[in-house]
Amino acid sequence: MMKKLWIQQWPFWLGGLFVGLAEIVFYYKYDMFIVVTTGFAQMYAVSEEYLFGIDWVARLYEPGVHWVIIGALLGARLVVMAERESRAWVHYQWPILLLAFVGGFLFSFGTRIAGGCTTHHFMGGLPSMSIASWVVLLTGIPFAFMAFQFAMKIKTGGYFRHQETLAVACRYHDHPDHPHPGYDPNYKPWRDPLRVLLVLFLLVFILLPVYFALFSHEIAGAVSDIGWENVAWMMGAGLLLGFGIAKCGFGTECAVMAPESVFTQPDYFQKGGVPLSTYTMFRGMLPLQGFMVAIVIFNLFIMARWITGYGSVPNAAGEQGLYWGHILGGPLLAIGAVFMIGCEVRTYARLGLGYATALAALPGFYLGYLPYTLFSEEIDAVVFGEGLTDFITLAEW
Repeated sequence: MMKKLWIQQWPFWLGGLFVGLAEIVFYYKYDMFIVVTTGFAQMYAVSEEYLFGIDWVARLYEPGVHWVIIGALLGARLVVMAERESRAWVHYQWPILLLAFVGGFLFSFGTRIAGGCTTHHFMGGLPSMSIASWVVLLTGIPFAFMAFQFAMKIKTGGYFRHQETLAVACRYHDHPDHPHPGYDPNYKPWRDPLRVLLVLFLLVFILLPVYFALFSHEIAGAVSDIGWENVAWMMGAGLLLGFGIAKCGFGTECAVMAPESVFTQPDYFQKGGVPLSTYTMFRGMLPLQGFMVAIVIFNLFIMARWITGYGSVPNAAGEQGLYWGHILGGPLLAIGAVFMIGCEVRTYARLGLGYATALAALPGFYLGYLPYTLFSEEIDAVVFGEGLTDFITLAEW
């Protein structure tokens, strides 16, 4: 039984359980849900300052390392070792790689004006009963479907599946109901110059902050500043997060899109080149199962800690309960997540698994920070200038 769990893909509910446990582990120690996007910016700022001597991102975000992100990448890589299969074999054509790059840009900028990513709002904010997080969710759903429809229009629908395994792709890639344009037995990823360049980009992004964190005290999150206990705790939460998502293909965007599939017909997906397995996954509400397991167990833990006086209800919104940024940022997060074939935290897992779309999204993420970091005062005045509600939870409202 244990060997089967180790080497095979998991059902969504089990992956969701690991995601919820990751949130609980982090909250137990820090009285807050997992936040990752600012840590992403801090890691980019390290390369800016120490490689190029610029401060486009670093002017707003202190150079640093986010150990949860490192743990999530390692957790996903552990899945590669367990299953003995990287996803580097999936061959993506330039339209879907360009779409992932644009998705990274839109998602990254969306996190800045929405006050957090979908992991922040859906996995942390919803269990915390945040009004802002519900608004981000509800404003984003229609745009997620618009983005999905656009992807089908440009004939990239065949790439949209929760996960790939080589054996299944080899067996069914020619099946009319299960198209798999990413399967190419002649594709050699190590001979793909774009992929090699993107892998180098990833290695610099990861290794440079880790080096400075281990051997200096110059960046935020350095071991000399926070100690090995905090490093281990954050990496432990990240390992649970990355392993759980990589084992099942769990993601926030497919979870919230699943219920709407009740109102669609199979031929709608087939005409767009989307595999029947994706429609079946949506119609079976499988991603929603994982999503609900994660947020329900985390919500129950928050409530138990709050009632007993050992913890508080985390703030997912800011000083007020809702801002214009949450309304405007939700659509950007939704479009970006669909274009990347995964939200931010799922992209971490896909990076660890070796997916090229996740690699292509990385430079898009960096560029997406720049409009905000270069014009933060002007943007903040619009999106966070005046609260639309008091800081209250959904239940209080």
